[in-house]
Amino acid sequence: MFSVDTPRHFLGYSASDQRTVRELVGLYDGILVPATVATFQREGTAGFVLTLSAKDDGPPYVIDPRFPLFQQHLYPTKASHEALADIFNDPELLTERDPVPADFNSDRINQIASAWVKFNLGYRTQQSAKFEKYAKRLGDKLDESNSQGPQRVIAPYFCVNSSDDLWWEKSVEFYHSTKLAADGEIRVTRVLAATNPKALLDIAGEPDSDDVCIWVSGLEELNASCEELIDYAKAIVHLSKADRSSFALYGGFFAVALSAIGLGGCSHGIGYGEHRRWLELPRSGPPPTRYYLPTVHRYARQEEAQQLWLHDKKLVSPHSAPPPISLDYHELMLHSVRARAQEIDDYKSLDLADTIVKLESEMHEFEGRLQAGTPNRLLYRTGQRLQRHTPVWLEALKSI
Repeated sequence: MFSVDTPRHFLGYSASDQRTVRELVGLYDGILVPATVATFQREGTAGFVLTLSAKDDGPPYVIDPRFPLFQQHLYPTKASHEALADIFNDPELLTERDPVPADFNSDRINQIASAWVKFNLGYRTQQSAKFEKYAKRLGDKLDESNSQGPQRVIAPYFCVNSSDDLWWEKSVEFYHSTKLAADGEIRVTRVLAATNPKALLDIAGEPDSDDVCIWVSGLEELNASCEELIDYAKAIVHLSKADRSSFALYGGFFAVALSAIGLGGCSHGIGYGEHRRWLELPRSGPPPTRYYLPTVHRYARQEEAQQLWLHDKKLVSPHSAPPPISLDYHELMLHSVRARAQEIDDYKSLDLADTIVKLESEMHEFEGRLQAGTPNRLLYRTGQRLQRHTPVWLEALKSI
């Protein structure tokens, strides 16, 4: 999950992504499975990831406990919440009020941590019934004994406002309790989850020698302010200087660019999922039908990408690409992952100065191609809107 040399590329998993994940084995480095999915869709999820892990080139996987779910009053309660609370062996997690840090005493934390470690250690052997089904889909003769458990245990965690937040004390306690429960059988990783970038910078300064996952709730790279992006980057620099590798649970291209200052990788959903808020949404659905534009490192509506392609194909991709409108939903998902993998490959060996130069060059080339050939006013405005984040990213990178 962590690498000091090459940023790691993990895909967030959902059941609707199985075909894409299966077809692109070798193009990404691992899978991040939400605990809500791992528990509620238990047989299917385990069958799928265990089958993949049994391949010679199978990707490793980890399970995100998504514990901030229980930092709030969940209403209405979903079946996935109930399944996850059951795995933690604590039905009282589904409280009828907003919990407070004092609700989590040491005995409760130890019990939850032990249950979570037990679930991770036993995951490899829990759902063998589906193994043959998914092995057949992969078209391989796979030995179930070669399947692997999670690469490491991600300790339960809370989302915090600062290092003085009492929730932070409970997050620290959860991490140490999980390590104690694991007893050296599997590596344990902590999550630094913060409500804003400044809070992440604050808790990143807490003394610790271990690698970490990081997550700033709701940090949407395309709309974040320059100041927010600078604080986010400074947190990564601080961790890197302390020889602590960091991995972003959610990230887009800006996270890829931050490999230049020590970010060890990031995860994203397929076609979406580059950011997430810790508060549970009342409902969610499949990702929208969008086209990923490598030229400006973001998603766009399919018809917008098509108009750019008609004006100049290289406004859509520096490489040869079919008309965006010709891609069906699955092809759009495949394209998005391939594009991200290419971005990582293009930027992984660059230092900060070269990253800035390359991104600036891409911005100027896009602008030049957009202006060439007298584009209509609507197309020009669309192109300008689709790259308005780039100057903000550049300003942030130059200020680190």
